[in-house]
Amino acid sequence: MRLEYVPKEHKPQYSLTSTETPKSWEIWHRCFGHISYKGLQRLLDENLVKGLVVDTQSPKPDCTACTEAKQSEKLFSVSTRRTTRLEELTHIDVWGKYDVASINGHQYFVLMVDDATYHITVEFLKTKDQAAQKVKDYLTYLKMHEKMPCAIRTDRGQEFLNKYLTSWC
Repeated sequence: MRLEYVPKEHKPQYSLTSTETPKSWEIWHRCFGHISYKGLQRLLDENLVKGLVVDTQSPKPDCTACTEAKQSEKLFSVSTRRTTRLEELTHIDVWGKYDVASINGHQYFVLMVDDATYHITVEFLKTKDQAAQKVKDYLTYLKMHEKMPCAIRTDRGQEFLNKYLTSWC
């Protein structure tokens, strides 16, 4: 490789110009954080942003992200009928069978929730068929403490809809 000294006056002078290709409305819409197309048009018309080169012939499609962001779901209506008296209504459900048994061998539990106060009672079960006896014990406990249970609400599982508990109720 051979290097030669070129006098300063003989060095070539370069002049470069660059032009930015116009971007579509959709690209600018996303670049500006999903600004409306009307807002983009104003930025362009009033020359508020230096370097905003828009292909004005490009389409202005509906933005899926903007549409989804504007959608809302109507909230569930607040229940109009809540019990006000303690133990008037009790929600009961059995949970399980869990893969790992507790130290005492329990793999299920029955959950009893008072509708008025949301007081929760949990009873652990080794087998699902013990649920009926636990419900009887709970309702008996309420009666002994001068609280009169009026109704229970279940998921209509076989542990509640059996001859044993139905005849007792």
